[in-house]
Amino acid sequence: MDLTLTILAPLILLLFGVAFIYSNLGLGGGLLFVPILLGFGVGDSQIVAPISLTLTVMTAASSTINHHRKGYVDLRIGRSLVVGALAGAVLGAYLHLAFLTEDEFKVFFISLLVVFGALMLRDWVKHPKTVDVDDAAKLNPTRLAETTAAMMGSGFLSGLAGVGGGLLNVPLIRYLLGRKTRTAMGTSSLLIMPTAAFGFCLYLVGLSLGPSGFTIPPAFVLIPLLMPFVFVGAFLGSRIGLAKLKTRSVALIFILVLFVAAAQLGLEIAGVL
Repeated sequence: MDLTLTILAPLILLLFGVAFIYSNLGLGGGLLFVPILLGFGVGDSQIVAPISLTLTVMTAASSTINHHRKGYVDLRIGRSLVVGALAGAVLGAYLHLAFLTEDEFKVFFISLLVVFGALMLRDWVKHPKTVDVDDAAKLNPTRLAETTAAMMGSGFLSGLAGVGGGLLNVPLIRYLLGRKTRTAMGTSSLLIMPTAAFGFCLYLVGLSLGPSGFTIPPAFVLIPLLMPFVFVGAFLGSRIGLAKLKTRSVALIFILVLFVAAAQLGLEIAGVL
């Protein structure tokens, strides 16, 4: 692609804005990084996905720093769940699902997004205080093991599509482990970092196994150019969001993102996007 200022300036602004907003939601931003990079002609999906993963790491790192300062990152949960996420990343980067086509997997994922979105919306309307409290009864070894297994889906999405997996991280931590919304989002950001970084490394391994051997795609020059802007955008966004936005408002924004993501996947299946 032509790395002129007329191309880089709007690309940087868009990615900065995505990081600014998504850092408050426990998301890495890959849901929008990927289509933005594709839209600017950076490359095909196999090139854009690893670039998106590096930017996702930056968003998650900034968000984790600010959430940890406020006590919204549960390190114990993060250490437990990262195993499932990394295992899923391996599957997502190198394997197709054994029993599902790509479209069938998207339909399954849409169903998950809609179900989680509906549950969170119900709680948001009927039980407004639940977004700010932990349910201690849910944090037990059995549920932790179940959530670790479920996290494979998050890792799979990260490796397959170049996204951070936060769309599943937050609802799983929120509902299966009973953590309050801000803690679910902060811990999700923590999990995104190793998952996305591992997914990127797997893409590099895949490139090295190609018929021409290991070659760095020219578009990868964007990685060091874009990462600082994404990091700063996420840092400012999460810091301002934690100081100014109420948890209830952030929870509603996340719910809306779930439904938007479901609609986007549906349009992809229909061939509109």
